[in-house]
Amino acid sequence: MYERGGPREVVYVLLTVQAAAGLLASVGELLFMGSPLYAVLPVLKAVGLFVLAARIVRGRRWAMIAVIVVEWLGLLGFWLGVLLALFPGFAASITLMALLTEVALPVTVIILCTRLLRAPDARYAGVSRSPARPDARYAGVSRFPAR
Repeated sequence: MYERGGPREVVYVLLTVQAAAGLLASVGELLFMGSPLYAVLPVLKAVGLFVLAARIVRGRRWAMIAVIVVEWLGLLGFWLGVLLALFPGFAASITLMALLTEVALPVTVIILCTRLLRAPDARYAGVSRSPARPDARYAGVSRFPAR
């Protein structure tokens, strides 16, 4: 199936932490802004991250690609907010938590998902190419790992 404690489970935990931090931030927005409309997008994003994290553990390639896109969009949004803060009337609140959840976590998840996408398919683990008779039924495929 998959390796326990491998990169898929690390991505699962990181996405869960990111979704939980987003939900916590939306609760703060609800308390200070007073309107439940401020919680709609963070809740939808958190639900989406939970679903994608569960699919990544199962090895779905489309989920890894979707997570990479979502994380890049999040990084783009963060840096656009920083650029907007250069104009008068706008302010960026860059905190340690924001840097962790909006920059460090997405970059780590992007790197891990990219490595998972580049990794050879786990179904063929332990099967390597070997010089065999070219006319054999399974020519070039060996059950013994390459050295």
